[in-house]
Amino acid sequence: MKSHEQQNEGGVRYSSKLMSALNKFAGGLSTDVHNPLLRKYGRAYDYLISADAFRYKEDIDAALDQYRHALALHEDFTEAHIGVGKCLRRKGDSMGAIRYFKLALKGNPFNKEVHLDLGKCYNECGYIDKAIQHYERAIKLAPDYLEAKFGLALIVELGGDLTYATTLYHDIIEQDPEFLPAYNNLGSIYLRQGVFTQAEQVFRSLVRRAPDFGRGYLGLALTLDKSNNMAGALDAYNKVLEIKTSTRNVDYVKRRIIALNKALGRAKTRRNTTLVRVK
Repeated sequence: MKSHEQQNEGGVRYSSKLMSALNKFAGGLSTDVHNPLLRKYGRAYDYLISADAFRYKEDIDAALDQYRHALALHEDFTEAHIGVGKCLRRKGDSMGAIRYFKLALKGNPFNKEVHLDLGKCYNECGYIDKAIQHYERAIKLAPDYLEAKFGLALIVELGGDLTYATTLYHDIIEQDPEFLPAYNNLGSIYLRQGVFTQAEQVFRSLVRRAPDFGRGYLGLALTLDKSNNMAGALDAYNKVLEIKTSTRNVDYVKRRIIALNKALGRAKTRRNTTLVRVK
């Protein structure tokens, strides 16, 4: 009588049906499961992998060479177009990068990262409207795409649309409360607009989250200074020096510390002075 069980080397018995199913599954892994890019592009895919490795090691020329070998084999290789675009942008050729990113979009118009890259390149080349278009397209494809939102916010802020920029920075902070640059830029907008209460709230939120972030304390110091909170401004300016922030601000900060110390000293003297009758 044929046994319905098989024994493995460890002495555990399995039913023959289970063993058959396991063998079929294992065989399927080796014959049915393949990388679709490898299946489609073959040798060109090997060039892509090699190019990516060179690019991550910052060997841009070697990466470009490998990407172009891949494209010589398959002109429609979207991932290779993206790779060339990233390399050209890294070399400072944003216009050349735009050409390859646009070719990549022909293969996949719904790639949010390519739209982001195009937004960056168009911005670098001074084509602001096109940059905004691609940033907004990336956000439409992925409403939570923080990097695209931040890039868009920077462009519209520099273009003077502070209302749109403010909305975007608020969206970013709501989505990710630890996205520190959004606090800094939002606080700076409120400061420029003279909305000191909101600017102070934003900068205080920033320094609570990043106690070693000098620019946060600088923003807070400027806000308090502008709103005539001399003692608070003096404390914040001193904190900037303690953290050793950007050297370009140090001279200004030192001058304000001296001025505020003098102003506070005179105010204290006036408060503590008692009049003495001269006989």
